This record gives sequence, structure tokens and C-alpha cells, in this order.
Amino acid sequence: MSDNRCIITVGLEIGGGKPAADILEAAGFPWTHRYGGPHWEDDATRDVLQGASAVLAGSEYFNAKTLEGADQLQVIARNGVGYDKCDLEECTERGIVVTYTPGVMADAVADLSFALLLAMVRNISTGDRAIKAGEYDVPIGEDLPSMTLGLLGCGRIGAETVRRATGFRMRILVHDPFVDAASLQAMGAEAVDRATLLAEADAISLHVPMTDENANIVDADFLGAMKKGSYLINTARGGLVDEPALIKALQSGQLAGAGLDCQATEPPVGVSADLVAMDQVVASPHSGSLTITARVRMAQMAAQSMVDVLQGRTPKQVVNRDVLAKLGLQ
Repeated sequence: MSDNRCIITVGLEIGGGKPAADILEAAGFPWTHRYGGPHWEDDATRDVLQGASAVLAGSEYFNAKTLEGADQLQVIARNGVGYDKCDLEECTERGIVVTYTPGVMADAVADLSFALLLAMVRNISTGDRAIKAGEYDVPIGEDLPSMTLGLLGCGRIGAETVRRATGFRMRILVHDPFVDAASLQAMGAEAVDRATLLAEADAISLHVPMTDENANIVDADFLGAMKKGSYLINTARGGLVDEPALIKALQSGQLAGAGLDCQATEPPVGVSADLVAMDQVVASPHSGSLTITARVRMAQMAAQSMVDVLQGRTPKQVVNRDVLAKLGLQ
């Protein structure tokens, strides 16, 4: 049995199995399940990491405070595509490999993007509330084929969202300077500048990472430039949206609705709570990847990354690639 000790801070049982634990056990690595999440204080994360060689991480923060004393830690395997809660410079300095699980959750998140769009456009939540209250009326909606969908960003999840939009026969606009126009055209989408995206899209779906540059990218100017009566969909990160500005845009009628799987504060408190309480908002608890298939694949990919690092191999999905040279890996 290896001396390396692994920590799992996300859900263990998935679809009746233990996909991450099975991979760790097969490789001979002992593991401990300590369920974490957004409620964890930094001190709790720091305590759990003491003596650990690897962690399969959820939404905990990894920074100078939480990594204090984590001298054995070799890999943080993020169970998801976001790594904004990892201080990559701090991890690289400490020789800790940070990995993530791109691709395997693209179908699940793209599905939810369309679920939110349909819920808003067809007034699903409004109708549900009405009929349960003994009423039998709902505002008129619209056909998706008559609408234009705009995507800000078009990585793996964005690409799957485009594929779904083509099935609904929507016109699709994409603004992403990192994807060439020919690739987008092959998918059935049109590459446009940001001004065109905002002016012509009936609904805009966010598919960009949470970075310092993208913080509050959807601000008052962004919302004011959107087509009047349009919709905003966010299945990426809550920090992309200036929430007070979004509340004002919804109150004024500039936007007809917002479908939000994520909020600036999770669980929502303060402004975030005020936002999700609005009738024009359809909200979900950051559950975009919450399907059995996606969660099994994510857990397996993350666990395999842990095994690869602990056995001296380079995992496939490394975020802070600068650390590889430091560790003598390629």
C-alpha cells in the first residue's frame, strides 16, 4: 500500500457507484472522503490538506492560507472546468499540479443552458406558479426558430450549445476571438464582433471563463447595448455579471429575463438573493454538471489525474503547465 494519502471533497456516491474511489483503490492509493463545498471556511480546507498528497476538489479555495502546511500536496484535481478558486501562482511555486475536467460536462451544461432559455421564453416558471395558485393564464411566448441566439465565448460547452441551437433552427451569432470564423461556420454559427452580438441577439448565453479580465464583463454598458426585451443566460460563473446592473436592466424592461445557474454569491445572499427572487429570473443552484453521466466522467478524469501525478506521469489536463518543468515532467 502506498504512503500517499488522497482526499475527496466532493460527492462520493454517484449513480450507485464510487468512480473516483474505485480508480484510487485500483492504483493502491488510500483515500478519505471529507465532503467540502462553498460553505467551507479556509481554516477547514487548510486542516484537511495537512498530510495529504492529492485532493479531488470541489469548490474550496486554494491559496496561501489554505495551502499553509500542505507540504506533502502534489496535485489538486478540480472536479469541474473552473479553476478561478485556485491561486495558480501559489500552486506552481509550491510544486503543486492543478488539473481540471474539461469536455466531459459539456453536454450537461449545454442542456441546462437550453432548459433555462426555454423556461424563460415559454414562461414555464410563471405558468407553474399560476396553475398551482388556481389560475390558468400565462404571458405569450415565442418560437425559438424565430429567435437569434448569441454566444459570448465558444469553447467545448459553447460548441455543444451551438449544436443544440441548430436543432432548434435558430440563427446563431458567436463572439470569440479565439475561435476562427471558418470553424464557427462549419458548426452553423456566424462570427461577429461584440457590438453586433449585443445588438442582434434575442438571447445571449455566457461561455467564458472567470478571470480578472472577465469579472463583471456583463455590466451596465453591456446590458444597455443588448437588444431591448432580450434574455441573458449564465451557466458559467456568477462573477461575470454585475448583479446590481442586471437587476436594474430587468426592472426597467431592458431585459425580459435572465436564466442563472450561478450567482456572484453562492448560496445567494444580499444582492444575489435579491436577484434570484425576481419574477423575471429563472435560477438554479449551480447544477449545470449535475447529471449522473457528467459527474461519473468528471470524477474518473479527476481521479486519474491524481494517480498520474502520484505515479510520476503527466496528466492530460494540466492548468498550470509551468509547474511541469519544475517537477521534471513534460
